[in-house]
Amino acid sequence: MDRKLNALLLFVGVVIFIVSADPTQQWNILVGIVLASIFSFGAFVFKGLSLDGMFSAIVVGIFAFGLGGWKLAVVLVLFFVSSVAISDRPTWGKNNIPEYSRRDGLQVWANSFWMVVFLICSTIFKAPIFLIGAIAAIATATSDTWATELGSKDRDNTYLITTFEHVAPGTDGAISVKGTGAALFAAVMISTVSVYVFSLHLSVFIIILITAFLGCFIDSYLGAIFQQNKRIVTVPATKVELKVSNNLVNTISTGLGGLLAIIFKLFFA
Repeated sequence: MDRKLNALLLFVGVVIFIVSADPTQQWNILVGIVLASIFSFGAFVFKGLSLDGMFSAIVVGIFAFGLGGWKLAVVLVLFFVSSVAISDRPTWGKNNIPEYSRRDGLQVWANSFWMVVFLICSTIFKAPIFLIGAIAAIATATSDTWATELGSKDRDNTYLITTFEHVAPGTDGAISVKGTGAALFAAVMISTVSVYVFSLHLSVFIIILITAFLGCFIDSYLGAIFQQNKRIVTVPATKVELKVSNNLVNTISTGLGGLLAIIFKLFFA
């Protein structure tokens, strides 16, 4: 699936490059190819990404820098670097890092798909409001990742979000005091950096902060409803049965975080 997304979005990127009348945007796309390739290859060498994860990260990076400029690229890199820094993985570059610790292509797209979609919409429709959605999607992914990584270390205060039943750390749909604090801090971090580099208003800071924090809780709620119960969802109007995986839950929550930010910006700011 991730390889199909890579091929499809690379095609979209080529089309945007060809039809774009903005030389600056075309130059950004070319520079984005180089920088994204260098950064992603480095992450692969130091065992932060799998091979498929590297290629997916290159595509994501091309869109982030090409359509969002260096400012959005800074926000995206902050998400990735901070997420790796707080993880339980052994030190990068050592031979004892297990293969499963690498982030694969599906994990990359689960956190970045809606950011790319919002950037494409911003470019096609010439509507900067979609850029806020892209930033909020990154903020949601960061908030959820921090909550998961640090919340899993809170062994005494972990509860299922739907029933508040005491559960083991790492349980799908679980929340904790430490995880909630980490989610809030991550949302503040991404919101602050985004507002600074993009010179946005205080109201946008509040919107990104709130929607990222809400998106994190939506992720936990969906995890409790679907992953915890191992529910199979039937796609409407079809007989296709879909297993709700963690990657799908992440994709939905980041998309809702970005969409809520756009709605809040339209109606409340």
